[in-house]
Amino acid sequence: MQDSIRNALDWRYAVKEFDTKKPLEQGLFDQILEAGRLAPSSNGFEPWKFIVVENPEIRAKIREVGYGQPKITDAPKLVVLTYRTDPNTVIDEIIARTAKAQEQTEAGLTGFRDYLSGVVAGEADVERYFEKQVYIPLGLMLETAALLGVDAGPMSGFSPAKVDEILGLREQNLKSTALLALGYRAVDPDRPKVRQSRDEAIITVN
Repeated sequence: MQDSIRNALDWRYAVKEFDTKKPLEQGLFDQILEAGRLAPSSNGFEPWKFIVVENPEIRAKIREVGYGQPKITDAPKLVVLTYRTDPNTVIDEIIARTAKAQEQTEAGLTGFRDYLSGVVAGEADVERYFEKQVYIPLGLMLETAALLGVDAGPMSGFSPAKVDEILGLREQNLKSTALLALGYRAVDPDRPKVRQSRDEAIITVN
């Protein structure tokens, strides 16, 4: 397993050009989405939604505000990772979900609700707090894709405000923060992967 993980991470790279003739199997795509769904989050907020954009016309519009990156339209699958802007509703949903899972009443979770409300109240910028968490499921999606032999092209180079407008995200209390193209590379990378060495990247404090 350790070798499989290392090999997958060595194999993956941020794909720029996707094979437009090779579709991504739905079963594999579902596993990648499931990895995102099961991602951990600070205090269990899960402050995200993953928007799967299949409409070619909408994807073309997103490409226009994404610096013309071909993978936005050419990859078999495109996911827009968004974060929530309605923390009070997020808390309501957590309480309802927890009560159902633990087979108790929401009234019995008053202390938990107060705790979550305190966390939100204590954040100087709640949206920034939520936005940063979206990169946790993004990372798990990237690793899962690599383990499955699926190529990925993560993107932050786009206009979030314009993507929000295209998808009507404001009305859904959402804001976009990253794009993820999924499929298969059209060409193999022509340069070796460059990474810090272990000694450069890792600092041990004894």
